[in-house]
Amino acid sequence: MTKDGVGKPADLIPDGERYLPQFQGTIELEHLHRYQLARRLASGLDVLDIACGEGYGSEILSASAKSVMGVDISADAVAHAKYHYRAPNLYFRQGSATDIPVPDASVDMVVSFETIEHLEEHDRMMQELRRVLRPGGLLMISSPNKLEYSDKPKYDNPFHVKELYTEEFVALVGGYFKNISHYGQRLSAASLIANTENAPFQVFAGGGVRDGVPNARYDLVLASDGDLPKLPNSAYEIPGSPLEPYAAEVTLQDLEKSFDELDNARATSNDMAAQIESLMDYIRQVTETANFVLQDKWWRRTRPLRRISNSLRKRKGKPKKVWPEKIETPEFVDGKLVEGMTARAGTEWPGYSEIDGVIPPFGRYGNGPDVPVVKYSDVSEGFVEHIPHDTLDTVVKTIAFYLPQYHPFPENDAWWGKGFTEWTNVGKARPLFPGHHQPHCPIHLGYYDLRVPEVMEEQARLARNYGVSGFAYYFYWFAGKLLMETPLEQMLANPKMDLPFCMIWANENWTRRWDGLDQEVLIAQDHSLADSRAMLEYLRQYMEDPRYIRVNGKPLFIVYRAHLIPEFKETVEMWRAAAEEMGLGGLYVVSAQTSDTGTPEALGLDALLQFPPHAIDAKNVTEFVDDLEQGFNGGVYDYDDLTAKEVCRKTSDHLVFRTAMMSWDNTARRGLSASVFTNFSVTRYNQWLAANVEHAAKDPDRSDDERLVFVNAWNEWAEGTHLEPDQKHGYGYLEATHKVMANYDVAAGPFLRPDIPDQTEANYAVVAHIHYPDTWAEVQALIEALPTGSVDVYATATSLETAQMISAAMPSAYVELVDNRGRDVRPFLMTMQRIAHLNYRAVCKVHGKKSVYRTDGDKIRKSTLSALIDPSAMDAFDADPGLGMLATAKSVIRHDKRNMANNRANVDALAQEMGFRFRNDRFVAGTMFWVDPAAIAPLLKLSVQDFDVERGLADGTRAHAIERVLVNLVEHTGYKLKAL
Repeated sequence: MTKDGVGKPADLIPDGERYLPQFQGTIELEHLHRYQLARRLASGLDVLDIACGEGYGSEILSASAKSVMGVDISADAVAHAKYHYRAPNLYFRQGSATDIPVPDASVDMVVSFETIEHLEEHDRMMQELRRVLRPGGLLMISSPNKLEYSDKPKYDNPFHVKELYTEEFVALVGGYFKNISHYGQRLSAASLIANTENAPFQVFAGGGVRDGVPNARYDLVLASDGDLPKLPNSAYEIPGSPLEPYAAEVTLQDLEKSFDELDNARATSNDMAAQIESLMDYIRQVTETANFVLQDKWWRRTRPLRRISNSLRKRKGKPKKVWPEKIETPEFVDGKLVEGMTARAGTEWPGYSEIDGVIPPFGRYGNGPDVPVVKYSDVSEGFVEHIPHDTLDTVVKTIAFYLPQYHPFPENDAWWGKGFTEWTNVGKARPLFPGHHQPHCPIHLGYYDLRVPEVMEEQARLARNYGVSGFAYYFYWFAGKLLMETPLEQMLANPKMDLPFCMIWANENWTRRWDGLDQEVLIAQDHSLADSRAMLEYLRQYMEDPRYIRVNGKPLFIVYRAHLIPEFKETVEMWRAAAEEMGLGGLYVVSAQTSDTGTPEALGLDALLQFPPHAIDAKNVTEFVDDLEQGFNGGVYDYDDLTAKEVCRKTSDHLVFRTAMMSWDNTARRGLSASVFTNFSVTRYNQWLAANVEHAAKDPDRSDDERLVFVNAWNEWAEGTHLEPDQKHGYGYLEATHKVMANYDVAAGPFLRPDIPDQTEANYAVVAHIHYPDTWAEVQALIEALPTGSVDVYATATSLETAQMISAAMPSAYVELVDNRGRDVRPFLMTMQRIAHLNYRAVCKVHGKKSVYRTDGDKIRKSTLSALIDPSAMDAFDADPGLGMLATAKSVIRHDKRNMANNRANVDALAQEMGFRFRNDRFVAGTMFWVDPAAIAPLLKLSVQDFDVERGLADGTRAHAIERVLVNLVEHTGYKLKAL
């Protein structure tokens, strides 16, 4: 068992890019040669192996190194490495080459083999390598030479993002290190002659001789600011192992054997049906593997060797071997006719690689499906520079909590020492485990002092630039005693601080433990009706300010802990009456939603306010954290898991303003007793905020003033949650916020909840989801070719720009802006729920599917769209009252072990939720089809909230489970499926 309690992980899929120990032949020679050279240089050093893959190379290095840290972006690869390679000086972590999870100047040597070509951000990677290397440290880095690797053979590796020519690669590394030495590497079948002296390396080819390694396929560079070690010219061989990759031969032989066994089985009797089906599945799998081997780059490289092999066979009198370009399965294996359609067990991907920059599927501690992961977000996880934006006027307002503590005042001097501010704790924080982001170091305004008016002016400008609509200022009133009021009073008197604001009464005791619950009280509350009235009298000056945020014409006032105020409902009634007397027009009162908060009705409130980390379901992962600081008695929680739960949170029966937070981490205040949210990503924060904003924008029961969301926080630096920029992410938190809010500019109003008519003359509708805007033109052209007035058109889009484009191109379409969640399935469910009353005979569900993990994604989309958006489909429904679903024959797939492996549990749960028992049958791959709404009526009762954040997964999501279950549902409701 591994440390986190998980047993042996699943084997890694051979994807043709990541080397695995079971590979033989050319790839084995290339990879092992480099690592054996690196092993010689790593003796006694602390080594980082970046992009370590499944860990075999890190283990090689550990044989001589003092310590080796293997880092890879793939969670599956890291889990595999931790299980299989367990040397005492060997460690593995998940991380990216552009954000390496090790401290500055912590290693003597970095090894990076065939990594940089997978990234666009080459300089960022080099900066990270320099950062982690100690002074005089050594970098050993390799990259494919674009000329020899791609240009000459006309080969396009789908996993490579940006390849370099030799001169570019040498110049790149030379720009970061004082000394470099370039080597070339390529494979050769040759006779090597050498003496024991370090003579120049020469290659004899025919009648000529060339120095070095001509036509090198790979470039290898040693670099350092110190002296470079002497690296001998060398060759690497595997004793007793030929160059030819026997794995492909074995696979093809297995295939031939399977054909023979299948023929024998079919000749026996009908009692062998089960065995035949099993063999058919096996042949499909072997065929798939064989075709993958035949098409991958390693097999193509052996063509010259296979020619040599056939020459030798000819000399020995053996027949010439003919190697197929593709293996075709027999017709009876490829499919059998079922109700006029071909039901085949097609596979959706032969191999894959995770994309750099993609957040791992289910977080550090999760067990997500082993499927392709594609890039799905443009949110950066690295350092983001400041970006000027036009000021947004949004339909949903984002309000950030603001702490006015960053200045010295007498009480803090007395309680904590002269000159104490929040920065005192922030600067002292230290990491509690490897990869723990501490301390949080501010940039832009640095360690500011709120007594300086220009600070709050600049904060307001920064907030407006990134789409933050206002601040909710904490204020501190203790039975008439004010604390930290100076910045707020200066703000009130300064019209240059022109950002809307409201007030939160932090109405708990101040204690030495910083959480309001400790018995050592520094200053206490003394709640009473008279004191609450006096507090409102003080706030009157703020509420009368034109910048103060109003909801339904009333000042917005937030109480942190309502339950601490005796007879709180009576207090609220008094506040409302007093506010009327003051000419404020009443008061809109909200309380934070904590574990001890009641309902708004019971408390006399207008609404509640989420206040994470209060009242959340946080997964405690403390036991899984490696190398946790000794004496730690706090808690470590999973931010990724929290995000997944929060975006699926059900809509409350009463009004609740939703709040997103960054990675809560109060190490600066609590030290070894801290609560820390690890596994944080800016992408997940962006998705959490996006889900909250969509919820507020589309809620039909809210007034326009009530379309509010909150963020915890603007500047809670000691609690690790701040929109203000820091040294790690730069302006990344703010830019992620702007990406959400820009979608909800006032121009988005018509697309948030478009008015659906009460009735229609059309019998049919097209429901199209467009995530990739360039696919809309294809859909539009096909719709416009249909008979005039035959269909109504409903389109959903994941960006305001795309929604505007569709609306301008087709004004008659009903266009809705939706969160990028649940792929095309959630938007379809949302639309179908809203148009159910129109009783269409059938609806055509299509989308701009790209399947970016497939090379034939565009071809599949275009052929499917043209087949479906056609008058013949409507004719089929007119002719057959029992027809419930119509799909292309090529898209109808049988359920099997492969396409159900990651979906079975979800499918069974979905079927039970919709009132039937699932059985293996068929499904429509790609979820593009015509369907009678009555045939899927149980589906429309599902909640659109029950979809996880987008993770770029090609399988295993709720959307994929719904895809797998729909044909079952259609037949359960008494309808039938037909193929085009």
